[in-house]
Amino acid sequence: MIVPVLRTWMRAVSEISRAVNVADPLDVVLARVADLACELIGFDFCAVMLADGTSERLGIVGWSGLTEDYLANLRDGGSLQIRPDSPGADSPAARAYRNSVTIAVADVRGDTESYGRLSLSPLQGYHSLVASPLNGSGSPVGVLVGYSAAPRRYGDADIELTELLAEQTATAIHTARFRAGREWAEQQHRRLMQLVLDEAGLGGLVGALSEALAAPVAVIDTEGRVLAAAGADDGEVPWGELTGVDPEREPGHSAGPLVTGADEAWTTPVVIGGETTARLWILGEQAASDSARRQLVEQFALVVGIEMLTARHALEVEERLSGDLLTDVLRGGGLTRPQVLLDRAGALGFDLSAARHLVLVSADGIAEHLPTVTRHVRYATRTPALATVYGEDIVVMLLAAPDVLSGLNRVRQQIDDCVPSPVTIVISPPIHELSDVGSAYRAAAGAARLRAAADARGIVDLRHLSVLVLMLMADSPAVFLERLAEQLIRPIAEQDQRRDTQLLTTLRTWLDCGFSAGRAATALTVHVNTVGQRLVRLEKLVSRDLGLADTRLDLQLALHVWDVMHIDLPV
Repeated sequence: MIVPVLRTWMRAVSEISRAVNVADPLDVVLARVADLACELIGFDFCAVMLADGTSERLGIVGWSGLTEDYLANLRDGGSLQIRPDSPGADSPAARAYRNSVTIAVADVRGDTESYGRLSLSPLQGYHSLVASPLNGSGSPVGVLVGYSAAPRRYGDADIELTELLAEQTATAIHTARFRAGREWAEQQHRRLMQLVLDEAGLGGLVGALSEALAAPVAVIDTEGRVLAAAGADDGEVPWGELTGVDPEREPGHSAGPLVTGADEAWTTPVVIGGETTARLWILGEQAASDSARRQLVEQFALVVGIEMLTARHALEVEERLSGDLLTDVLRGGGLTRPQVLLDRAGALGFDLSAARHLVLVSADGIAEHLPTVTRHVRYATRTPALATVYGEDIVVMLLAAPDVLSGLNRVRQQIDDCVPSPVTIVISPPIHELSDVGSAYRAAAGAARLRAAADARGIVDLRHLSVLVLMLMADSPAVFLERLAEQLIRPIAEQDQRRDTQLLTTLRTWLDCGFSAGRAATALTVHVNTVGQRLVRLEKLVSRDLGLADTRLDLQLALHVWDVMHIDLPV
């Protein structure tokens, strides 16, 4: 008798495997398992129950012989609670799942008080049952329950056969889920790749992944900037608060608290050329809860890397064309045919006719940091820009930006951090037409040379025209301007430093007040005689007659040069 029984069991196992291999729906496979359980073990009825995604309830997925009334009543209240609040809501199936052991009930009339759900047995007409957990690699995935119409004491052989079929069923479920997960991941990957081919952009890709995982998704670069995000309303998720990977959890898993309502997250690096350039974040513990979803996340990170590499390449091409154009403008090339320059700029999305300022960034080795410096200046001024390395400096051309000074002040420290040597930033005089660009550049470059000669750094603003700016535009040798400031202003500054005489402040105020001692005294809140005495001392220090127009002009120019060389704008 052993051989026929083995043959029957082998045919049953083969039938289950074939159903899984041909990708039959899981409910069809489990319904066939229930039929085979009745045939092989002698049950009158059978049910295969699976736990939901939160492992809180068991739901009947496949069955044999159960009536619709019984199924409807069993499902009442969301099916069987795995961890019920009271014994009246407990069941042998839930206990078998919780404890991962087989539970046999010889006569339900004697166990109705222990398992309140057995009170439904008259609806189906069974008096005994056996529930065996569908044990997987970790916790059970569900329960196989066999029912007998008559009271039945299940022997060891009955229990063993039920557990054997439960093991085969668990294997079939895992195989079916793995197959379905793999097909789902492949389908999603093909969809993502099609989006790349359709040039959906990073935002479209992130939106597709968020939809596939039903979770908020974001790509955040190494500087903390959100490159793209989807699946959450604006401001709902403070992406900047995300932390790193939890070393005590699985690779890629991060534990909270991260954000409100999402204490778990998955993250994976976006690597380009062996360097991590960004991280992909998916919020919610269930977002990457199985291998198929994690595989999709890893594949998506690769797709994001490709997209970012493509964008980087496009940006490099744009920056090269931008640099070539600005270099031609600075050299004066094409000014005889300005429309050619305007068309080239228009192709780059830059209105050359609306250019209003140059920003010159000077430091030792600054040319190597063109992309970083350009990004910081664009971010600070929030306006389109052309940028190039001209001479040994970086020159950035901007559209009208009224907040350019405060913007550059905001990112000044970040630009300083780019290079080991001190950085000078010069804002050129205003540009009104293309022919002004050369003069504006010469003024900015001259100011940078003056600043370097004084071994000082910081921001110099030349947007307000003065005699000094005109001289810088005319390519006056910086050494002569420096010498003028040293001869006329340094003695005054040194006297102030030694004795705190405020002579330099008095000179500046007197010049600003139109050479009026009375108005200067009012501005300085001192007596007019005090101003007069200070002016006498100034005459002695510079050995010049303050009453002469030439002396006053020289002092004004020398003071402007001194400010360029020594006065730093506040951050």
